[in-house]
Amino acid sequence: MNNKENTDFHFDNSTADEQLVTSKQVAREANVSQSTVSLVLSGKSEGRVSLKTRQLVEETARRMGYRPNLSARSLRTGISMTIALAVPNVKQPFFGEVLYAAETLAASKGYSVILVDTSSEPLWAERIVQMIESMTIAGCIVYACDKASGITLSRTGNKIIYIEAEDTSLCHIDLNANSGIEQVLQHLTSLGHTKIGYFAAQYNKSLFRYRFKAFTDKVARHDLPTDKRWYVGSTFELDVATEKAMSLVKSGVTAIFCDDDLLAGAVYRACRQAGLRIPEDMSVVGFNDIEMARMLYPELTTVSIPAADIGTMALGMFFTNVLGNSSRTKPEILELELIVRHSTSSPA
Repeated sequence: MNNKENTDFHFDNSTADEQLVTSKQVAREANVSQSTVSLVLSGKSEGRVSLKTRQLVEETARRMGYRPNLSARSLRTGISMTIALAVPNVKQPFFGEVLYAAETLAASKGYSVILVDTSSEPLWAERIVQMIESMTIAGCIVYACDKASGITLSRTGNKIIYIEAEDTSLCHIDLNANSGIEQVLQHLTSLGHTKIGYFAAQYNKSLFRYRFKAFTDKVARHDLPTDKRWYVGSTFELDVATEKAMSLVKSGVTAIFCDDDLLAGAVYRACRQAGLRIPEDMSVVGFNDIEMARMLYPELTTVSIPAADIGTMALGMFFTNVLGNSSRTKPEILELELIVRHSTSSPA
């Protein structure tokens, strides 16, 4: 029998309570009051605690391994430590990037973020209202809210942060999609393209309708030819999108602008099935710049949306406007940039 001590594993028999770092200990270590620690760690310190002190408390809490007792806090304050993020399609990788950034910031404040899909559930806004009223969630960040849902959500008072809302008066964060689309058309026309198709995301969301209108307006401004066969819509399901893309590929266009990088992937697939080369026979441009854009071959030219910035900014606004009860200022307008890679070239 081998009596050698097993050093591969270490079992800690101490209890969770014995290991728990309290806010009082953090306050003592940082040499500040416990109320200051509570304000900082609850995300309510904006305008009440100096930036230097806030950073000191946050660093001290991280170093000591402080973890908030969420159940106790919720019972004590009557405030949920969960925030909802409502998006048009939870399967879309872009929203995964928004969620990751939002969850990272939320976790640092002792909160968590849950996803809600607004396309699959017609009564999603009513559900959000009920969750807020029952204190299941502290509030919600809503991406691409339609006007009717905005009216429903208004019953919650100041509990919602809006991104790319149809009612622009509600917007906290908006994107300058108009500029992004102008960059796309300038790029394609500079290469010599005049027959430019549009592969639309076939979802009843204002952001997609706005992008299509911006595209058609700019096509007219550039005095480019149009043909109804050059405008095709599809959902993101791969087989459906590939079939729809095939009709666009065969329509006579030399370049295709897609509402989303996922749709661009379907165009790649349709071109391969049709025996067309990208970019020699067909130029393709996407929208979002998700990681997949660089996995395609050739790498996809696409309009970049700063997903991580949106997630972080939205959570920051939530802590300031919703939990901090600050009055909302004018919306933040984020500029977009066309990232030119290898999926576009002059027409054959």
